Amino acid sequence: MRTVVFKKFVLIPACLSLVFLSNCSEKKSSDDKSASVDTIAVKVLDGDTFVLSSGKRVRIAIIDTPESGEPFYDEALMHLEKLVLSKKVSLKLAGSGSDRYNRTLAEVYADSVNVGRSLLNAGLALVYQYPDNVYLKDEYLPYQIEAIERKAGIWSLPEPVAEEYYIYINGSFRFHRPLCYTLKRTSPEKFRRIETRNQALLQGFSPCRNCRP
Repeated sequence: MRTVVFKKFVLIPACLSLVFLSNCSEKKSSDDKSASVDTIAVKVLDGDTFVLSSGKRVRIAIIDTPESGEPFYDEALMHLEKLVLSKKVSLKLAGSGSDRYNRTLAEVYADSVNVGRSLLNAGLALVYQYPDNVYLKDEYLPYQIEAIERKAGIWSLPEPVAEEYYIYINGSFRFHRPLCYTLKRTSPEKFRRIETRNQALLQGFSPCRNCRP
């Protein structure tokens, strides 16, 4: 049996009820962001990225959809096409307003539908936080929780082999298997323990892309 020793563990209680989600942390509202800009979506690149008539690429904020070759990739892409393709969309800049690939980061609305929340609710995306979009968590996480409870989309897939517990790094937004090599670059003093995969997802942590818990 593998044994891993950590200097300190803190178990954060899961926000198991939608009623209490807004109390998990204090975030500023997305209403504080700049006014929406209307434009036309002309091409969908994948489940969370599309192109405007201006040629600018838009990345939907605080969500992540399956990559090419992964289950439900096609469904996520088609869902996004149905919502935005050849339609006028409204963009509300989120976080820093752009990412390292020079894509516009925004909350996206089409026909009064919040596109990111729609993808989460359909089980075709998961909450994917960064420091500059964490204020959106309490607005989006309930849609993921509902999809998990319904086993919709990606949540209908068999779960990965379970660990006895999982680890996240204090101040981060990903959770890992205990022996994930990503953790080797960080002092164990920053490790925090979460008992189950489901608990991590209900709190808005997303799976490490390396160890795939």
